[in-house]
Amino acid sequence: MTAAGPTTRPSGGAAAPDWDQAVGALRGAGVAGATVGLIAHVNPDSDSLGSALALGLALRDLGATPYVSFDGEPFHIPESLEFMPGQELLVPPDKLPEPLPVAVTLDVGSPGRLGRLAAWLDTASTTIVVDHHRAGVPFGSTRVIDPEAASTSVVVVEILDRLGYRLTADVATALYAGLVTDTGSFRQAATNPAAHEVAARLVAAGADPTTVGWSVWGSHGFRYVGLLGDVLGRARLEPDAAGGLGLAWTTISRADFAAHALEIEHVEGVIDVLWGVREAEVAAVCKETPAGTLMVSLRSRGRIDVGALAGRLGGGGHREKAGFDAPGPPAATIRAIIAELDLLTGHA
Repeated sequence: MTAAGPTTRPSGGAAAPDWDQAVGALRGAGVAGATVGLIAHVNPDSDSLGSALALGLALRDLGATPYVSFDGEPFHIPESLEFMPGQELLVPPDKLPEPLPVAVTLDVGSPGRLGRLAAWLDTASTTIVVDHHRAGVPFGSTRVIDPEAASTSVVVVEILDRLGYRLTADVATALYAGLVTDTGSFRQAATNPAAHEVAARLVAAGADPTTVGWSVWGSHGFRYVGLLGDVLGRARLEPDAAGGLGLAWTTISRADFAAHALEIEHVEGVIDVLWGVREAEVAAVCKETPAGTLMVSLRSRGRIDVGALAGRLGGGGHREKAGFDAPGPPAATIRAIIAELDLLTGHA
């Protein structure tokens, strides 16, 4: 499919994306055959990883030497993302060249979300931040941030348009996965007309919505059904939280993971069940890591900005989807969430 002409969207009051400088650096890397490091955030979702792999595949076609990496122990991608094309570009952090002529971060709101790989930005000749988060910590020499974009993958589509790149099926598939994830299967408020237009282009270029949809959202092992019964059985509703808008929450302990022979990557769907609770504007799931800390997922129906909430607790995300890490225990973490919700709604 021949790329359509680029369409610059308003930036919602943020600094305008520096398209020309970013595209010039990436085009130059292709001409020179230069090494480009494409860095996703810690424990990447399909928007961060899909954007990195898609841009890496495109840059390889344009002549560059791309590497895709992220921080995570062990270094592997979740089963739900094993369909992703371009995995031959993946290297663990200790195999990523340093210094990098060009380093690109994808869907990363702050250097802290890069883990160990934040150090690569300090030595890279050019650092390009590609993102769509409205809030974040400014970093990078070139910033391509469009808060009106439904996903980082949409921003990557525009970069590819400006490079004059013709979308391939593999590139389209990786980008479509990111778009589907960050729009909640096109049901979140971020799903604007441009998101549907990009989705149509990606499908026309070869992305398979059925494969992506089942892989990202609908497929799980039977052991997950047992875990789901356990953790939903202890779910709690806090109807007075967020000024009466409500909070639904649950926890997943190390004992739960052990009992059902599952890992954190297998339980991302739990938050989506609580997200559908009518009596709660906000949903939260506290997942205990092997180290005993917590990974907290947050969701909102739109009236509460959980991205801002997560940012106040050391994490980040979007208005309707966000997360942060916490030392625990779960009860104290939930109290902190409720306190922040009260502040956000003026009921502290």
